[in-house]
Amino acid sequence: MSSLSELFKEWNALNNKAGASMGQFDFSTIKEIRKEQSKLENSIFEELKKHASDEILKILPEECGEMEMGFETKGNIFYFVMLDPEFIEDEETKLVAITINLKNKVDLIKDFEIKD
Repeated sequence: MSSLSELFKEWNALNNKAGASMGQFDFSTIKEIRKEQSKLENSIFEELKKHASDEILKILPEECGEMEMGFETKGNIFYFVMLDPEFIEDEETKLVAITINLKNKVDLIKDFEIKD
């Protein structure tokens, strides 16, 4: 089993590689990279579930494929972003982010905003 640190590094390296391939419109390479990233995301998600509170476990989807992923390199924090289940019926879309860091600390960020 890889450490979170290794999983984060591998995911980020693949993300950078996908970005370069996007610029070249190399979609077959991007598809392969995404397949590898998906495996890493599943491993990170399994770690997150082991350390998440009951409150967070209640709102997590069965699999991470339904969420958007991101990685903040400065803080070594991996993000799983999804629609806030409390607001699914509302017209206003709200996002929540569930994060995990290298120390297996899992947090929930309500009203999450994606910044460029």
